[in-house]
Amino acid sequence: MAEKTELTDLLVYGVELKSRRIYFGTHLDLASDEPGDFTQASIEVAIRALHRMAQDAPGKPIEIHMNSYGGDPYAMLRLYDEILSCPCQVKFFGGGAIMSAATWIMAVCDERYLYTNATVMVHDGWEGDEGKHTDMQISAAENKRLQDLLYDIYAANSRMPKEFWQDVCQRDLYMSASEAVSVGLADKIVEPKKRGNLRKMRQAAFKKGPTQQEMQTVVDNMYARINKLKVPKLELNPVVKEPADPHLVVDDKPIEKGPASAEPSINSETKTT
Repeated sequence: MAEKTELTDLLVYGVELKSRRIYFGTHLDLASDEPGDFTQASIEVAIRALHRMAQDAPGKPIEIHMNSYGGDPYAMLRLYDEILSCPCQVKFFGGGAIMSAATWIMAVCDERYLYTNATVMVHDGWEGDEGKHTDMQISAAENKRLQDLLYDIYAANSRMPKEFWQDVCQRDLYMSASEAVSVGLADKIVEPKKRGNLRKMRQAAFKKGPTQQEMQTVVDNMYARINKLKVPKLELNPVVKEPADPHLVVDDKPIEKGPASAEPSINSETKTT
């Protein structure tokens, strides 16, 4: 078995104490088919990280980075309560899928950011149970309690009233990042960087690229390989200079690691037992 190091802990558990980031929803439990689920184990990792960071620096923000389809609502409510009890400002960054129980965590955080192409989905999220009549009644009552709690959480952390959430959560409602900001579940969209000065090679390749006739031959061959007989007349996109952010620089110097660094090199060999 490979020796556990600080690097493996960061990669597997998604906790970076120095930068105060929790990559929740990316807990890499290789035995699970749904690593983004809210489970007792993944919640426990996040909560222990919250406690440690709050103890180390109670006045500094903590970031939660998430990509998750949801999971155990009871586990989620444990993290929900811990965030409200945390003395630190908690910032949420969501990308990919922010769905079901994951939206509850997004809603409660102090600052809520979504990446441009994130998809948010809200719903009631509980199915009917089979069993004895009395057990089914008990289960239905508990599902109703959780649903009411869900509506209250959304209403308290958005600009929409409880009646709105009661209506839309009856089905799977998918929202774009901008729609989630509009209804108040998130606060801001993370704008992409202006990457022009990082793409000088791309710009040069576009300008130097094949002629119109050469490109038509390339496209004709591609269409032939997928049995498309009708090949449209090709019009290339014009080469447009991309906007650049002067704060984005390319530093090709090797990264120097001091003797006190606790993180091993990615290329270093790990001891085995």
